Amino acid sequence: MLGTTCSRTRLAASALAIVSLAAGAPDENGREQFADDKAALAPLQAYVGDWKGVGQIRRGSNQGAWTEQAEWAWRFNDDRAAIEFDSPRGKYYAAGRITPGKERGSFRLAATRPSEDEQQANVDQFQGQVNDEGTFILLAVDDSAEPPPDVARISIRLVASGDRLVILYEKAAGGERYSRLAEVGYTRQGSSFAKGSGQPECVVTGGLGTIEVSFEGRGYFVCCTGCRDLFNDDPAGVLADYRRRKAEEKQEQKE
Repeated sequence: MLGTTCSRTRLAASALAIVSLAAGAPDENGREQFADDKAALAPLQAYVGDWKGVGQIRRGSNQGAWTEQAEWAWRFNDDRAAIEFDSPRGKYYAAGRITPGKERGSFRLAATRPSEDEQQANVDQFQGQVNDEGTFILLAVDDSAEPPPDVARISIRLVASGDRLVILYEKAAGGERYSRLAEVGYTRQGSSFAKGSGQPECVVTGGLGTIEVSFEGRGYFVCCTGCRDLFNDDPAGVLADYRRRKAEEKQEQKE
């Protein structure tokens, strides 16, 4: 089982061209795009973390239920930022990469279906946005991989002050109608990640810091492994951006 899980994880990473280490902090020419990506993806910051979930075909029924885990983290490469998830035993998707869409407030998701065969590794494309109720709704787009995905709509929402992540998978039911495939309810591993709880801030994204890093004898915090990798690659640059951001926030508070 371990070998199968590792194989599927490597396959998902390959299909999405995901790198496990940051490709380096952006140079001056790339900083604007880098900052724009981070700002655009900020509404999804609360998804970052480690999650343990239970999937159910029918709500309230254990028949056909399964368990899976997922890690959501920031990833930085080629002067761009993204939020990715890795779920080696995911029933519907083993990995995914979320990037800003072309329109303001929109997002793109490239999601890799679980497979042990590289020839059968399909990546489905979705696009969507966060609605007024805070639910992230993604619809499959026409250029999704062949054969067409079973999943036509994905709805993601946070409950219980951010300690529960609920993902609903639906299939097309004709017209603009959808019907339930299954729902996965995740519980965040560790303590509450609610922002504003007095816990340390991530020096990369401004989210809640949960991983300690250090530079020149001083400790700082980041929110995920992707931010940790970026910090370790160029701590001076990350801290310079962090101090600049905090100075701007302080100035805005005075105005």
